[in-house]
Amino acid sequence: MKKYRITLDAGHYADYNPSTVLKGYWESRRMWALCEMLAEELLKYGFEVNKTRTDEEKDLDVEDRGRAARGSDLFVSLHSNACDTESVDYVCVFGAYDDLNGSWELGGRLAAAVSECMGCTGGYVKTRRGRRGEYYGVLRGAREVECPLYYIIEHSFHTNLRASKWLMDDSNLRKLARVEAAVIAAHFGVLYVAGQVKGDVNGNGVLDARDVAMIKRAVLGTLTLNDEQLKIADVDDDGRITAKDYAMAKRAFLGTHKL
Repeated sequence: MKKYRITLDAGHYADYNPSTVLKGYWESRRMWALCEMLAEELLKYGFEVNKTRTDEEKDLDVEDRGRAARGSDLFVSLHSNACDTESVDYVCVFGAYDDLNGSWELGGRLAAAVSECMGCTGGYVKTRRGRRGEYYGVLRGAREVECPLYYIIEHSFHTNLRASKWLMDDSNLRKLARVEAAVIAAHFGVLYVAGQVKGDVNGNGVLDARDVAMIKRAVLGTLTLNDEQLKIADVDDDGRITAKDYAMAKRAFLGTHKL
């Protein structure tokens, strides 16, 4: 199975872009925290994770941040937005202005998932073209080094009190990280692997009835599992998928056996 490489960019540095409605909120600080959490969640899927910066206090030219995506399959820059109207509360994902490599599809999924997670009024894919191609420097840099998919995710607006309070909660940032990692993993067809529950073939974090049914079908030859699923379905670790694996998984699901 191919190992995909993701480059993450925490938007801004040090104390940058304070909220106008919530004291203590800085876009730079909250997005740095989210970036760290998203990296952790992506690693659980087996992705290779690269970050544009290693020092929260130091800036880097926007195009250079985008160019850090050289050799990556995906570039994601994390932000919260701002505007003059406090009531505005939606998520937007900026992608390639020309839908390069069909980027709007993943962008739309990210926008919808983040909006639902945050309880915003909606999630939208947006584009902005400038005289040099992509308007935003980070996206321009990512495109320059031929990263196939690149995005800016604006996690609602830090000029909105509800959104700012939500983003100030670390447990909410962890939820966001898990949701974003899951959407990215689904796009690339990658299963959750780190800390994987034995028998959890469908990758939802628990051994359930669907997993047992999938293992049974694999044993009967009516379902083809990929290499990662085969490893997870092999609950007795003998290198094969047999009726014994099915029986052990079923008993574990029923609570009469511990894997």
